[in-house]
Amino acid sequence: MRAEIAKVRYLPMPRWTAAALAALTLIVGAALLIIAPTDPGKYVSVPNTAISTAIELSALVFGVWLATLEFSSGTLQRTLTAEPDRNRVLTGKLVVALVVVAAGALAVAAAGGGLTQLAATHAGIDIDDGDLAAALFGAAPGAISAAAVGFGFGLIARSPGGGIALGLVFLLVFDGFLSFIPGAEDYSYGQLSQDLGNNITGVGETVNGLAVALIGVIAWCVIVVAPGWTRFLRSDLR
Repeated sequence: MRAEIAKVRYLPMPRWTAAALAALTLIVGAALLIIAPTDPGKYVSVPNTAISTAIELSALVFGVWLATLEFSSGTLQRTLTAEPDRNRVLTGKLVVALVVVAAGALAVAAAGGGLTQLAATHAGIDIDDGDLAAALFGAAPGAISAAAVGFGFGLIARSPGGGIALGLVFLLVFDGFLSFIPGAEDYSYGQLSQDLGNNITGVGETVNGLAVALIGVIAWCVIVVAPGWTRFLRSDLR
Protein backbone atom coordinates (compact mmCIF):
# COMPACT_ATOMS: atom_id res chain seq x y z
CA MET A 1 0.00 0.00 0.00
CA ARG A 2 2.92 2.35 0.65
CA ALA A 3 3.90 2.01 -3.00
CA GLU A 4 0.43 3.15 -4.08
CA ILE A 5 0.54 6.11 -1.71
CA ALA A 6 3.93 7.07 -3.14
CA LYS A 7 2.49 6.98 -6.67
CA VAL A 8 -0.32 9.29 -5.63
CA ARG A 9 2.13 11.67 -3.95
CA TYR A 10 4.78 11.87 -6.64
CA LEU A 11 3.18 11.17 -10.03
CA PRO A 12 1.69 14.15 -11.89
CA MET A 13 -1.81 12.88 -12.66
CA PRO A 14 -3.24 13.25 -9.12
CA ARG A 15 -1.77 16.76 -8.88
CA TRP A 16 -3.31 17.73 -12.22
CA THR A 17 -6.68 16.39 -11.12
CA ALA A 18 -6.48 18.25 -7.81
CA ALA A 19 -5.46 21.43 -9.62
CA ALA A 20 -8.37 21.12 -12.05
CA LEU A 21 -10.85 20.66 -9.20
CA ALA A 22 -9.36 23.61 -7.33
CA ALA A 23 -9.59 25.76 -10.45
CA LEU A 24 -13.21 24.79 -11.05
CA THR A 25 -14.10 25.51 -7.43
CA LEU A 26 -12.50 28.95 -7.67
CA ILE A 27 -14.27 29.66 -10.97
CA VAL A 28 -17.67 28.74 -9.48
CA GLY A 29 -17.00 30.91 -6.43
CA ALA A 30 -15.80 33.81 -8.57
CA ALA A 31 -18.79 33.52 -10.90
CA LEU A 32 -21.21 33.70 -7.97
CA LEU A 33 -19.28 36.63 -6.54
CA ILE A 34 -19.35 38.56 -9.83
CA ILE A 35 -22.88 37.70 -10.97
CA ALA A 36 -24.35 37.94 -7.43
CA PRO A 37 -27.67 36.15 -8.02
CA THR A 38 -30.61 37.42 -6.00
CA ASP A 39 -32.19 33.96 -5.70
CA PRO A 40 -30.81 32.20 -2.58
CA GLY A 41 -31.42 28.83 -4.24
CA LYS A 42 -28.78 29.61 -6.87
CA TYR A 43 -26.12 29.61 -4.18
CA VAL A 44 -26.94 25.97 -3.51
CA SER A 45 -27.89 24.61 -6.93
CA VAL A 46 -25.04 26.11 -8.96
CA PRO A 47 -22.09 24.89 -6.83
CA ASN A 48 -23.90 21.61 -6.19
CA THR A 49 -24.31 20.87 -9.89
CA ALA A 50 -20.86 22.01 -11.01
CA ILE A 51 -18.71 20.83 -8.13
CA SER A 52 -20.53 17.55 -7.44
CA THR A 53 -20.38 16.53 -11.10
CA ALA A 54 -16.68 17.42 -11.31
CA ILE A 55 -15.92 15.46 -8.14
CA GLU A 56 -17.68 12.36 -9.43
CA LEU A 57 -16.02 12.44 -12.86
CA SER A 58 -12.60 13.11 -11.32
CA ALA A 59 -13.11 10.17 -8.96
CA LEU A 60 -13.94 7.92 -11.91
CA VAL A 61 -10.82 9.01 -13.79
CA PHE A 62 -8.65 8.59 -10.70
CA GLY A 63 -9.94 5.07 -10.13
CA VAL A 64 -9.22 4.13 -13.73
CA TRP A 65 -5.76 5.67 -13.56
CA LEU A 66 -4.71 3.77 -10.44
CA ALA A 67 -6.04 0.48 -11.83
CA THR A 68 -4.30 0.84 -15.19
CA LEU A 69 -1.06 2.54 -14.15
CA GLU A 70 1.14 -0.54 -14.41
CA PHE A 71 -0.48 -1.64 -17.67
CA SER A 72 0.07 1.73 -19.33
CA SER A 73 3.59 2.25 -17.97
CA GLY A 74 4.80 -1.31 -18.57
CA THR A 75 5.83 -1.85 -14.94
CA LEU A 76 3.41 -4.67 -14.10
CA GLN A 77 6.05 -7.39 -13.88
CA ARG A 78 8.16 -5.21 -11.60
CA THR A 79 5.16 -4.66 -9.32
CA LEU A 80 4.32 -8.37 -9.18
CA THR A 81 7.94 -9.25 -8.51
CA ALA A 82 7.98 -6.92 -5.51
CA GLU A 83 4.57 -8.21 -4.34
CA PRO A 84 3.60 -11.61 -5.83
CA ASP A 85 0.23 -11.71 -4.01
CA ARG A 86 -2.07 -10.23 -6.64
CA ASN A 87 -4.95 -9.87 -4.20
CA ARG A 88 -2.78 -7.65 -2.00
CA VAL A 89 -1.74 -5.56 -5.00
CA LEU A 90 -5.34 -4.88 -6.00
CA THR A 91 -6.56 -4.42 -2.44
CA GLY A 92 -3.87 -1.83 -1.77
CA LYS A 93 -4.74 0.05 -4.94
CA LEU A 94 -8.49 0.03 -4.27
CA VAL A 95 -8.16 1.12 -0.63
CA VAL A 96 -5.84 3.98 -1.57
CA ALA A 97 -8.19 5.05 -4.39
CA LEU A 98 -11.22 5.15 -2.10
CA VAL A 99 -9.44 6.92 0.77
CA VAL A 100 -7.85 9.56 -1.47
CA VAL A 101 -11.12 10.23 -3.26
CA ALA A 102 -13.03 10.51 0.02
CA ALA A 103 -10.50 13.00 1.41
CA GLY A 104 -10.41 14.96 -1.83
CA ALA A 105 -14.20 15.11 -2.12
CA LEU A 106 -14.54 16.45 1.43
CA ALA A 107 -11.81 19.03 0.87
CA VAL A 108 -13.34 20.30 -2.38
CA ALA A 109 -16.80 20.40 -0.80
CA ALA A 110 -15.47 22.43 2.12
CA ALA A 111 -13.68 24.86 -0.19
CA GLY A 112 -16.72 25.21 -2.45
CA GLY A 113 -18.97 25.82 0.53
CA GLY A 114 -16.67 28.48 1.92
CA LEU A 115 -16.41 30.36 -1.37
CA THR A 116 -20.17 30.14 -1.93
CA GLN A 117 -20.87 31.50 1.54
CA LEU A 118 -18.43 34.33 0.87
CA ALA A 119 -20.21 35.19 -2.39
CA ALA A 120 -23.63 35.08 -0.72
CA THR A 121 -22.47 37.30 2.15
CA HIS A 122 -20.97 39.80 -0.32
CA ALA A 123 -24.30 39.94 -2.18
CA GLY A 124 -26.26 40.34 1.05
CA ILE A 125 -28.11 37.07 0.50
CA ASP A 126 -28.97 34.82 3.43
CA ILE A 127 -28.64 31.16 2.46
CA ASP A 128 -29.28 27.98 4.42
CA ASP A 129 -25.85 26.72 5.43
CA GLY A 130 -27.29 23.28 6.15
CA ASP A 131 -28.69 22.87 2.64
CA LEU A 132 -25.43 24.06 1.10
CA ALA A 133 -23.31 21.72 3.21
CA ALA A 134 -25.64 18.79 2.56
CA ALA A 135 -25.60 19.41 -1.19
CA LEU A 136 -21.81 19.60 -1.43
CA PHE A 137 -20.78 17.01 1.15
CA GLY A 138 -23.49 14.71 -0.14
CA ALA A 139 -21.35 14.23 -3.25
CA ALA A 140 -18.73 12.28 -1.26
CA PRO A 141 -20.54 8.88 -1.26
CA GLY A 142 -21.11 9.12 -5.01
CA ALA A 143 -17.47 10.03 -5.56
CA ILE A 144 -16.26 7.05 -3.53
CA SER A 145 -18.45 4.62 -5.46
CA ALA A 146 -17.45 6.26 -8.76
CA ALA A 147 -13.80 5.61 -7.89
CA ALA A 148 -14.64 1.94 -7.32
CA VAL A 149 -16.53 1.81 -10.62
CA GLY A 150 -13.60 3.43 -12.44
CA PHE A 151 -11.21 0.98 -10.79
CA GLY A 152 -13.31 -1.93 -11.99
CA PHE A 153 -13.60 -0.73 -15.57
CA GLY A 154 -9.89 0.07 -15.58
CA LEU A 155 -9.13 -3.56 -14.71
CA ILE A 156 -11.50 -4.74 -17.43
CA ALA A 157 -10.14 -2.47 -20.16
CA ARG A 158 -6.49 -2.42 -18.96
CA SER A 159 -6.07 0.97 -20.57
CA PRO A 160 -6.89 4.47 -19.29
CA GLY A 161 -8.90 5.49 -22.34
CA GLY A 162 -10.92 2.29 -22.47
CA GLY A 163 -11.61 2.34 -18.74
CA ILE A 164 -12.76 5.96 -18.78
CA ALA A 165 -14.99 5.32 -21.81
CA LEU A 166 -16.64 2.30 -20.17
CA GLY A 167 -17.06 4.21 -16.92
CA LEU A 168 -18.71 7.18 -18.61
CA VAL A 169 -21.10 4.91 -20.48
CA PHE A 170 -22.00 3.21 -17.21
CA LEU A 171 -22.54 6.47 -15.32
CA LEU A 172 -24.26 8.45 -18.06
CA VAL A 173 -25.98 5.93 -20.36
CA PHE A 174 -26.53 2.59 -18.65
CA ASP A 175 -29.28 3.83 -16.32
CA GLY A 176 -31.27 4.83 -19.40
CA PHE A 177 -31.35 1.25 -20.63
CA LEU A 178 -32.56 0.03 -17.24
CA SER A 179 -35.46 2.47 -17.40
CA PHE A 180 -37.04 0.28 -20.09
CA ILE A 181 -37.37 -2.53 -17.53
CA PRO A 182 -40.39 -1.86 -15.27
CA GLY A 183 -39.20 -1.23 -11.70
CA ALA A 184 -35.52 -1.62 -12.56
CA GLU A 185 -34.88 2.13 -12.63
CA ASP A 186 -35.45 2.25 -8.86
CA TYR A 187 -32.40 0.01 -8.39
CA SER A 188 -30.11 1.48 -11.02
CA TYR A 189 -26.66 2.62 -9.95
CA GLY A 190 -27.53 6.28 -10.47
CA GLN A 191 -30.74 6.13 -8.43
CA LEU A 192 -29.15 4.16 -5.60
CA SER A 193 -26.13 6.46 -5.51
CA GLN A 194 -28.36 9.53 -5.36
CA ASP A 195 -30.50 7.94 -2.66
CA LEU A 196 -27.39 7.11 -0.63
CA GLY A 197 -26.20 10.71 -0.63
CA ASN A 198 -29.67 12.09 0.07
CA ASN A 199 -30.28 9.67 2.93
CA ILE A 200 -26.95 10.54 4.54
CA THR A 201 -27.47 14.30 4.29
CA GLY A 202 -31.22 14.27 4.87
CA VAL A 203 -31.80 16.56 1.89
CA GLY A 204 -33.57 15.69 -1.34
CA GLU A 205 -36.13 13.10 -2.37
CA THR A 206 -35.32 9.40 -2.15
CA VAL A 207 -36.78 6.25 -3.64
CA ASN A 208 -34.89 3.77 -1.47
CA GLY A 209 -33.99 3.84 2.20
CA LEU A 210 -30.44 4.15 3.50
CA ALA A 211 -29.85 0.41 3.97
CA VAL A 212 -31.17 -0.50 0.50
CA ALA A 213 -29.22 2.33 -1.14
CA LEU A 214 -25.97 1.39 0.60
CA ILE A 215 -26.29 -2.33 -0.16
CA GLY A 216 -27.34 -1.56 -3.73
CA VAL A 217 -24.38 0.75 -4.42
CA ILE A 218 -21.96 -1.77 -2.94
CA ALA A 219 -23.56 -4.52 -5.05
CA TRP A 220 -23.15 -2.48 -8.25
CA CYS A 221 -19.51 -1.76 -7.38
CA VAL A 222 -18.88 -5.47 -6.79
CA ILE A 223 -20.53 -6.35 -10.09
CA VAL A 224 -18.24 -3.91 -11.92
CA VAL A 225 -15.03 -4.73 -10.04
CA ALA A 226 -15.33 -8.53 -9.84
CA PRO A 227 -14.75 -9.43 -13.53
CA GLY A 228 -11.55 -7.41 -13.89
CA TRP A 229 -10.30 -8.52 -10.47
CA THR A 230 -10.86 -12.19 -11.35
CA ARG A 231 -9.20 -11.76 -14.71
CA PHE A 232 -6.20 -10.07 -13.06
CA LEU A 233 -5.78 -12.99 -10.68
CA ARG A 234 -6.05 -15.70 -13.33
CA SER A 235 -4.41 -14.15 -16.40
CA ASP A 236 -0.85 -14.68 -17.52
CA LEU A 237 0.17 -11.05 -17.13
CA ARG A 238 3.14 -9.75 -19.07
